[in-house]
Amino acid sequence: MVCDLLQKIELFHAAGTQMFPPHGPEIVKTFYDILTVLDSKGLALLAFDGIVVAATTLPPKKVASFTVGEWRDGWRFDHHPVSDCRNFMPFGLRNFLLVHCTAPDRLDFSDEITRLSTLVDWRTEYYQISWWCSMIAIPLFFVLFWGSLSWKNSTAAHAHEPERVH
Repeated sequence: MVCDLLQKIELFHAAGTQMFPPHGPEIVKTFYDILTVLDSKGLALLAFDGIVVAATTLPPKKVASFTVGEWRDGWRFDHHPVSDCRNFMPFGLRNFLLVHCTAPDRLDFSDEITRLSTLVDWRTEYYQISWWCSMIAIPLFFVLFWGSLSWKNSTAAHAHEPERVH
């Protein structure tokens, strides 16, 4: 049986509709919760990496002179609820299209569950790779920062030495 999106939504909310698997909507909700957590962690990791990259572009003297208030006021990550809903709405509706009407009073969630399971696996792998790259970048940042201080000090010392005439 083929039904459109509105019929699926009506069946989903109608009393007596059989769901396959029996706890399909709860499983789908759990997968969406997991994806939401992974997205939040990914955004936090992206913000952290942005701060590290921005810090590498500042001169060392400027980084040392920052106060806590400047850091807090300088890095804002604002979200607008309407744009967030607009961005995530097509994702949810697209996956709801994977729910099939197998009978006039039955919804099959198995394809959607399979797709969400795959998405969770992919995003978990991507997050783990990104996390390891960030962990490798932190010591490299300190090495580059220390190197820039040493290089600046050595060039300043050479600039103050008198030229030797042979």
